[in-house]
Amino acid sequence: MTLGQLAEISGDDVEWVNSLRQLKLGSAPPLGSSIVLTKEVLNMRLRATGSDFSGIIWKIPDAVTVTTNSQSVSGQALIDKAVVAIEEQIGHSAKREDFTITPVGNMQDIIIPGGNVMLSSTVPYGVRYNTTTSVAVTVTVNGQLFSKVGLNFDVKLYNQVVVVNNQISLGEILTTDNVRYERMEIGRLGPGYSTNLSKVLGLAARRSLTPGMVVIDSMMTKPLLIKQGNMVNIAAYMGSMEVIAAGKAMQDGCAGQLIRVQNINSARIIFAKVLDESTVQVLTYQSNGD
Repeated sequence: MTLGQLAEISGDDVEWVNSLRQLKLGSAPPLGSSIVLTKEVLNMRLRATGSDFSGIIWKIPDAVTVTTNSQSVSGQALIDKAVVAIEEQIGHSAKREDFTITPVGNMQDIIIPGGNVMLSSTVPYGVRYNTTTSVAVTVTVNGQLFSKVGLNFDVKLYNQVVVVNNQISLGEILTTDNVRYERMEIGRLGPGYSTNLSKVLGLAARRSLTPGMVVIDSMMTKPLLIKQGNMVNIAAYMGSMEVIAAGKAMQDGCAGQLIRVQNINSARIIFAKVLDESTVQVLTYQSNGD
């Protein structure tokens, strides 16, 4: 708090007038608060500066009320700025109707000095769907940093998730009758959950599944097309020529899987890829009677 902020000072000596204006009279009251300085207190503070006031004519009122210029930024304005930062970080990865942003706790208004206010916000640790998301809001006044405010939010992301509709037994094929879509919060789901029904239809359950369970990748596998001991056709292709031989599956196999197959004619065991329920294909064929 300077003399120039409290008094009108004039005179012919410009340098002396400016020095008087810079005299410090103590600390200003807190933002938005006031103090009353009596004539006696003002005289005491002036003497404490140690300046030479000879030749100065004083006109001091009995009391002076000093109020620090201030303004407020509402808590809601800070929250709104933080929400914008979260939305920008989520970007196009989700539609606005697929997530919610809820403040954690109350945000009080803050008192700041008068001037041009600018708010900016960042999400320093990224958006987190399984725990609190932190946002830092920076408050500047007339281009100068005044404060950084930390806010916390509960961000929830929702999506259509494939869940079990009816009891599914081990090895049972997933169909539109036993699985369905359900809109769920996915932030707390484990990895591997499915959001595409068409990708799970036709797969087989690795274990028994109960209604309401979220279908995840580890629960499913390709269904067995060939079982150990099944008789199969062993197909080999040489250009446009196809060679077929009788064989016996030595292990279970799904579509596209390589399994061991015994050639019935030669009793030789080879590896072949499962094509369908009755056919396997030799990947490399040598005309050695197999």
